[in-house]
Order: sequence, then C-alpha cells, then structure tokens
Amino acid sequence: MQKVDYLLIINTQSPESQQVSKDDIIEQHTNPTEVGGKGWNRPGIDYLIGLDGKLETILPEQSPNVVDLWGISEGKKGMNGVAKYVAYVGGRTAKSTKAKDTRTTAQEKTLAAVVQFYVRRFPKIQVLGFSQVPAKKGEENPSFDVAKWCEGIGIDKGNVF
Repeated sequence: MQKVDYLLIINTQSPESQQVSKDDIIEQHTNPTEVGGKGWNRPGIDYLIGLDGKLETILPEQSPNVVDLWGISEGKKGMNGVAKYVAYVGGRTAKSTKAKDTRTTAQEKTLAAVVQFYVRRFPKIQVLGFSQVPAKKGEENPSFDVAKWCEGIGIDKGNVF
C-alpha cells in the first residue's frame, strides 16, 4: 500500500437508524445521474461502518484513493495527496431534515479502531472531517467535531488536521 496522507471521516448522509449497505454506496456513487446516481467510475468511500459497527471494505488497499483525482482536491484551496475515506452510516435526523451525529456506540468503537490503526501505520497522517477540507467548508459532514473526538480517543494533535 502506498503512503496515505489523509484519513477523511464522513457519513452517508442518511437518516438515523436507516441501514445503508456497501452495495447501496456502490450503486449510489456509480449509477448514472439520470437514474439518481453520482455517475462516478468508482465509489468515493473506502470503508463503511454499519449501524452495528461492522466494517466493510468498499475499495481494497491495492486500489488507493488518490485525492487529486477524487473528491477533495477541487477548488483553489484543494488538497493534494493520497486519502482514505471512512464513512459511518447515518449523519442525518430521522426525517433527514438536518445534520446530526447519529453514531452508535458500536460505530464509535469501530471508527476509533480504524483511526488508531491508520495513525500507527502512517505516523504523519492527518485525520479530518469532510467539512474541514478547504474546498468543502460549510458542509455538515460528518456531523461531529472530528478534532475534539480524536483528542478524546488519544490521537496526537500532530495527526489531527
């Protein structure tokens, strides 16, 4: 696996308690826009954490997510490097009217394990929420303060964007 510069935490922007599967993400990202998809040639999420805390791999390690080709490099203040995206299912209120931190205890435990693993594997990695990407300011995703949460799970400040 090549070096990873960023670990981005996002959510699926789905209503709380509504399960979203790996297949749902793949279809949502790769289906043509004419049928409600994003029209991408591959999914924009590497890992998905289900409501039960189960971690599913969408893009395997041998298929790195190069940032300057995907997602966060857009705009004048884009970021360059290699990123991995980890998403938790949820992020919206039950009626999907606004952003909400809907992480279950199981999701939080799995997310913490993934973040801690990547920080150990790539000591210079920067962990951030999607809304912290300069070109994505104003987004309400992942619906919680990533920096504060990272501090709470023992991630060194040098690894927090």
